[in-house]
Amino acid sequence: MKLSSDFGAAQRAVAGFTAIDPRRTADHVTLKATNISSTIDGTAIANKLVSCLTELTTGVKRQAGNVTALATELEERDNLDAGMWGGTS
Repeated sequence: MKLSSDFGAAQRAVAGFTAIDPRRTADHVTLKATNISSTIDGTAIANKLVSCLTELTTGVKRQAGNVTALATELEERDNLDAGMWGGTS
C-alpha cells in the first residue's frame, strides 16, 4: 500500500471499501422446522457469522473513511509547508 497525502490517491485506494453496504449482509438463516441438533447448531453458527461479518464490514468502511479524512488533512499540511518554503506540493 502506498502512503500518500494526496486525497485523490487515498480515495482511489479505499474506493472498494467505501462502496460496501453492511446492511446487505443482514439476512439471517431460518429453518421452518427441524429437530436435528446439528442443523439447529449450524443455523445458530451461520447467524452469528452473518452478525460478525456485518460488524467487520462496518468497521472496514469506517476505517476507509478515516483514510480519506487523514489524507485530506495531510494534503492541507503539505500545501502549507510548501507555501512556507516557496514551493508547491
